[in-house]
Amino acid sequence: MIIHCNGAAAMPTRKQIKDLRCPHIKGLPERDVHLLHHSIVQIARMRRSIEETDHQVALSEKALEQSRELLKRLQ
Repeated sequence: MIIHCNGAAAMPTRKQIKDLRCPHIKGLPERDVHLLHHSIVQIARMRRSIEETDHQVALSEKALEQSRELLKRLQ
């Protein structure tokens, strides 16, 4: 994920999330800037959580498939 703010880009540690862009904040009141920042951070966290959940579901499905194959071999 790359977070773009006012032309600058910051590269977080996770790379699965698509680019997340924030609005141009120059000239906005500090309260609005804080609110926008907080909202963008929360959106990024939700996206990361969704990606992690998708990964865990895929692992569970794989484990289920392997368990079924093992049961077939044991019967």
